[in-house]
Amino acid sequence: MIRHYRSLPSAADILNRNGGEGPGFNALRLILSLTILAVHSGWVAGADTSRDWEGLHGIFLMSLVPAFFALSGFLVTGSALRTDAVRPFITLRAIRIVPALFVEITLSALVLGPLLTTWLLRDYVADIRFWEYFGNIVGRIRFELPGVFESNPVAGVVNQNLWTLKPEFYCYILMAIMIAVGVLHRRRLFAALTLTVTLGATVAAFNMGFGVTSGNYHWTVVVFYFLVGCLYFQWREHVKMHWLLFIAALLASVALMAAPREYAFFVPPFLTYCVVYVGLLPLHLPARIRKLDVSYGIYLYGFPIQQAIVGQADFVHGNGPLLFAVSAPLVILFALLSWIWIEKPFLAVKPYVLGQKQWRKGKAGALAPAE
Repeated sequence: MIRHYRSLPSAADILNRNGGEGPGFNALRLILSLTILAVHSGWVAGADTSRDWEGLHGIFLMSLVPAFFALSGFLVTGSALRTDAVRPFITLRAIRIVPALFVEITLSALVLGPLLTTWLLRDYVADIRFWEYFGNIVGRIRFELPGVFESNPVAGVVNQNLWTLKPEFYCYILMAIMIAVGVLHRRRLFAALTLTVTLGATVAAFNMGFGVTSGNYHWTVVVFYFLVGCLYFQWREHVKMHWLLFIAALLASVALMAAPREYAFFVPPFLTYCVVYVGLLPLHLPARIRKLDVSYGIYLYGFPIQQAIVGQADFVHGNGPLLFAVSAPLVILFALLSWIWIEKPFLAVKPYVLGQKQWRKGKAGALAPAE
């Protein structure tokens, strides 16, 4: 049995065979972003979602954003090990996140808002909420623009998806700290710290309600998924990939997510294994689609576009599937334009941030295990 386990391919083996990339991560990102768009459709359309957080359906909903953060932790750690310095790491993260976010926030405030607000334009731009909305670009989260979507089922919310920006920025700050103090290269220490956080956070959850929520997971839990994803990448040559291990991790995830929310910090090791397993499957997208990383754009533009459709088209009210069918092509179009005109051009400067030689060396050496 032990011999058979040791013979199983590890995460590092699969990454090495695919040039350092997980063959299924692009497909997984796309599936997650479209799934979030789909599950939001009923809520945005005003359908009855009062029981959405119950049973297996509720567990499925709870797993979506954590899966994104676990995936991000696994992949971003590779980038952090390639850069191995705080300034280029933060610069690369900013290049990936900020340009598309800046454009989406600006379009919402300067185009969508003026077109759909019930206020006079001079009152709209004079309101503090108009100016505060631009704080979303730096993680100061605001959901409202004056007079926009006030009569929608999800009243007054322009883009609920922005709530994940703050925990995402926290993840990058923590990663920068780990780079600065050398923890990123000391995986045994990081594993011990992760175990300590798991136990300490769980005790705090039972005694003080730390991280306990009734709907989506609290942002502290979401950040912890990122850290566990980081841990998996650090130990990638020891993480064996097999469908039986996947099934066991999936069942453990479901059981713990069905348990009281105080056990939330015990779920990430199991759910993250499921995410990594799927990301390393040979789920190769067609070449034309694989080159178009539209998942971020779908996540950014999905909510405001659906809100705009609901605000202007009565026939989608109460019908989530219909709203998804109507909105998905438009959301994908915006995401595609965002990738082609904004995200991809900014990503082209990556080699210049690191320097051409360091860029090539980093790509070649990213899979060396960290001790």
